[in-house]
Amino acid sequence: MTSRPTDQATPPADLNAPYFNIREAAWVMRISVKTLRRRIAAGRISVSRDSEGGRITVSREAIDQYYKATEVHALPLRRGISRPRQHAAAA
Repeated sequence: MTSRPTDQATPPADLNAPYFNIREAAWVMRISVKTLRRRIAAGRISVSRDSEGGRITVSREAIDQYYKATEVHALPLRRGISRPRQHAAAA
């Protein structure tokens, strides 16, 4: 019998499920379980806990909110504001 490490992400049985356990959520987010735990501890991802055993569940909505909050946008190009070119002195 082999035991699976608790910090290994595993694919969920149903990708369309509304809730995931911590290993499934890490797999969906493509991060390690350790990184997910750090982001939960920092308050970046909201979770809920079962009253029995204290199991952590992450909702799909919480994952979507996290990615929306951390979305990176490209800055627009600033045209016409650059410094004038320095030309070599004519000989």
